[in-house]
This record gives sequence, C-alpha cells and structure tokens, in this order.
Amino acid sequence: RDDRRHARHPVLWWTVVTAEDSFERYVLNGKIRNISVSGVHVLVDKAIDPGCRVTLRINRVGTFSGQVAWCEDGRLGIAFDSASKAVVELVLSRLCAPAEPYDPF
Repeated sequence: RDDRRHARHPVLWWTVVTAEDSFERYVLNGKIRNISVSGVHVLVDKAIDPGCRVTLRINRVGTFSGQVAWCEDGRLGIAFDSASKAVVELVLSRLCAPAEPYDPF
C-alpha cells in the first residue's frame, strides 16, 4: 500500500507473541516479516482476534506492547502502543547493524 504513514522495513526476525483473551492465554512463536515505527507484520500458527492486547519480545531488539489490528491466514498486523523516536532509533540501529561474525569454534 502506498498510503501508509510509516515506511516498512523487511526483516525475518523471530518473536514471541503473548496474548490473553477472556478464555485463554497464548504464547506463540512467530516470524516478523516487516517492521515499522508503528507496528509489525507477523507470521504465526494461531489466529488472534483483532483488538486483542499483545506483548512482543523481539530478539536483539526488545519487548513491545500493542494490539492486533488485523488477522488473516496465519498473519497478524500488530500496532504498537506508541511510536516514538526511541523505538525508531532502536529498530533502525538493529536493521543497519553489521552482521556478527560467524565463529563455529
């Protein structure tokens, strides 16, 4: 879409999504397909209803709270609770960080 407020950055990052509704608590492993200042697009195995409150723990980045904006075919759009300069700087620093050298020993 061309009308989005914030640029999306394609990534393949692992995340853990924790959500609760009135009946159960979910802890799902997922893959983030893209991230922006305002939210993420995540692949998961279980549908979570839009409006559900969630917490995302993103490896090497941090923990963020938000809510499910949409859910479709194993994909979630999650809007962060707040978009701030600190989040932007953190995400961009992780995206632009040099790869860690591989040392098998």
